[in-house]
Amino acid sequence: MAQAVSATLSQIEDVIAAQIEHWNVPGLTVGIFNNGETETGAYGIASIETRHPLTPDTLLQVGSISKVFTTTLLMTVVEEGKIDLDTPILSYVPDLPLADEQARQTITPRHLVTHMSGFYGDRFDDQGPGDDALAKAVAAFGDLRQQTAPGELLTYCNAGFDLVGRAIELVLGMGFEQAMRERVFAPLGMERTTYFASEAIRHAVSVGHADDQNDDLKISDPWPIPRRSNPAGGISSPVGELLRFARCHMNDGELDGKRVISVESAKEMRTKQADADPGRTWGLGWSLDSIDGVLIAEHNGATNGFTARLTSVPERNFAIAVLTNSDNGSPAHGKIAKAVLERYLGLRAAKPAVIEVDAASLEKYTGTYKQDLATYELTVDNGGLHVDRRSTNPFSFEERALDPFRFLPVDERTFIVESGPSEGSLADFHYNPDGSIRFFRFGGRLAYPQNEQ
Repeated sequence: MAQAVSATLSQIEDVIAAQIEHWNVPGLTVGIFNNGETETGAYGIASIETRHPLTPDTLLQVGSISKVFTTTLLMTVVEEGKIDLDTPILSYVPDLPLADEQARQTITPRHLVTHMSGFYGDRFDDQGPGDDALAKAVAAFGDLRQQTAPGELLTYCNAGFDLVGRAIELVLGMGFEQAMRERVFAPLGMERTTYFASEAIRHAVSVGHADDQNDDLKISDPWPIPRRSNPAGGISSPVGELLRFARCHMNDGELDGKRVISVESAKEMRTKQADADPGRTWGLGWSLDSIDGVLIAEHNGATNGFTARLTSVPERNFAIAVLTNSDNGSPAHGKIAKAVLERYLGLRAAKPAVIEVDAASLEKYTGTYKQDLATYELTVDNGGLHVDRRSTNPFSFEERALDPFRFLPVDERTFIVESGPSEGSLADFHYNPDGSIRFFRFGGRLAYPQNEQ
């Protein structure tokens, strides 16, 4: 079962075991920082092929938690006066091509690290392993759809962080990964954390896993995401080192006597910049929530076969990290983090109340909605909306039907997922001036009525 379990972690082993079994997760690592001490544990295996056990030192991909690192690196450059958060990004990346010229002229670094740039962001085209990967990626941004005006609406944008990474390269005159190593990883003692498979292989490392068409586990391929996406999601790390990063932020930018960013920068990163889902906001890099008036700064991550969560509670000096080697790990790490916050801090998030809406009123939401990586079919279903979904893996390009679920209304335009892997996730519908549906937003992504594509 567990290879290294602390006295604290042993108190939640029941939750961990139940989630691993329920979601068929091959393995996960957990770390908790509480009362000045870090405790880590590992459960399950690193690979269904080798059956080698995970340990707390095993590297797993952390996915979009990397965005908080990228924002942290950006703030080091901002503090030096080399980038201003509210100056157009065009000032730092003058050859930037974007489909919308007004957006090109006005999008700022602040827009990018708060997902408020408005352009389509799930671009992961492989531009090779060379040092010019980010430059080539940004040079191909000219066909990215401008979905909303800059600053209008939070729309999750991976490509925006790649653009930030390119700006950092240009103003510092060095590669993005080198800058991260020198300015963030090294000061925090993150000696194993890396962007590169060639470095990860020197240590204990996990492969990722997914379900095949028969719902049997398989090893995910490819293992690394393209280098051009490193600023958005390329980090691999052992869980203990990830907690060092969280501790730095909870300590307002300093750890063990080494300052990475200023107190002011650390506080600004966890200060509201934009609205996300109802009740949730976005800081600089961090996703923000509040439970019983207590601020939660966190971020999830998902790459090809890996899912992860890093949750910090700065005013309680408490953090939990959960790394899984499975595409099915998101509900597992969500339930584990929720249980830990309840048991150790007494923080229980309130679930939005469902309201009654008649079938005729729900009818306007029905139809087929599309975005580049998913198609949704919505039909009225007993006071809610039945959702059939097909998705495309952005790394392997595999297409498959996912399990259906239900949206239940919590207000006139917001719905909550009733159950399943996305239980508790919110979707909100947005309208055109004539009252028709413009799009709905789910997981931060916009899905358009099929006739709008």
